Amino acid sequence: MSIGSLNLPGLDQASSATGGSGSSAIDDALREATDYGLLALGEIVRDTIYQRIERTHQVERKEIPKELETFHKALQGMLGAAAKVIEKQIAKNLYSRLDLSFTEHINWTIVEYFDQAKKAKGGL
Repeated sequence: MSIGSLNLPGLDQASSATGGSGSSAIDDALREATDYGLLALGEIVRDTIYQRIERTHQVERKEIPKELETFHKALQGMLGAAAKVIEKQIAKNLYSRLDLSFTEHINWTIVEYFDQAKKAKGGL
């Protein structure tokens, strides 16, 4: 599969399309925040990251909320220390989408930020 054949411009459609299959509002917000956070690296890089995680870790974009630990480890493996910066961007955007106040925690990963957001929003 070439990078050009990954049809991600309709990412908003993909997240709303999963709404009927057990997806929650907080899961959709995480997917959208992840799209936004990875976009800091550029659209082609974002699409490549999604492809590689799907190929090497069998985690599709729509499965990220349920496989967040695997996604986190995959990002660390690909981006090294830069993964922490990207994850913080994802978390900030997620909290903004959920109307939550973001507080940075030095040792937290996207997993802890997401867990905290779920608790704050009552699991949505």
